[in-house]
Amino acid sequence: MTLSTVSQAIQPALQLTDITVRFGGILALNNVNLSLQPGEIHALIGPNGAGKTTLVSVLSGELTPNTGTVAIGGEDISHLKPYQRARCGLLRTYQLTALFQHIPLRQNILLSLEARDRARLSFVDLLRFSATNRYEAEINSVLEDFSLAAKANAVPASLSHGDRRRLELAMAIISEPSILLLDEPLAGLSTADALSFVEMIQHRLRGKIPILLIEHDMDAVFSLADEITVMVNGNVLMTGTPEAVRNSAEVQAAYLSDEDDF
Repeated sequence: MTLSTVSQAIQPALQLTDITVRFGGILALNNVNLSLQPGEIHALIGPNGAGKTTLVSVLSGELTPNTGTVAIGGEDISHLKPYQRARCGLLRTYQLTALFQHIPLRQNILLSLEARDRARLSFVDLLRFSATNRYEAEINSVLEDFSLAAKANAVPASLSHGDRRRLELAMAIISEPSILLLDEPLAGLSTADALSFVEMIQHRLRGKIPILLIEHDMDAVFSLADEITVMVNGNVLMTGTPEAVRNSAEVQAAYLSDEDDF
């Protein structure tokens, strides 16, 4: 194995370097650096206004920073638009579920499967069988795995918030992303649904897909994260293991005024 091969093998899945964002006179992000390693779950935490969602918007290409770069696997993607980054495997879920609310669950999953395979199948392949027949077994398997089989013909608008979250995660996983950005996935979930969601991430995604997790539920963060970055007022306060973050006097002091966040 050559040195260049070794270098490529240890490239971070995602690398943010010196990201700065200004909104007029407001400094929303100040030279933020963050690395997401292959197979890692990296949590991004901080009080409201810390800059978490702004940073994720920069990652997904929805917001152009004043300075800094975004790289996937060592390749600079800073110039790419959101849909181009999605084609590179960068997939983002949102605080509010992003589903086709008035078509059945089965059709929602079908659309994700077709989008996943569009680039890898020829036009002839796509036409050879009807979409429903081609993906029937996979759709049924996904519905069963995520405890949604009994609701396959329901529309997302009729489901509970927890079921919609399960569907959204299922659609994300079957899209086979190279990086998954989870933006407050537990927001609005009941305690039981939140625990179920954490278990799904643990058993289905850990070690398989690198995940950047933005979440206010500290129990979930410390249960899931391999590494945690703490942000305050647009700055990175520290990055470390869950144990190091939990024991940091600096982090605890930063959260004393907002106990709900830590």
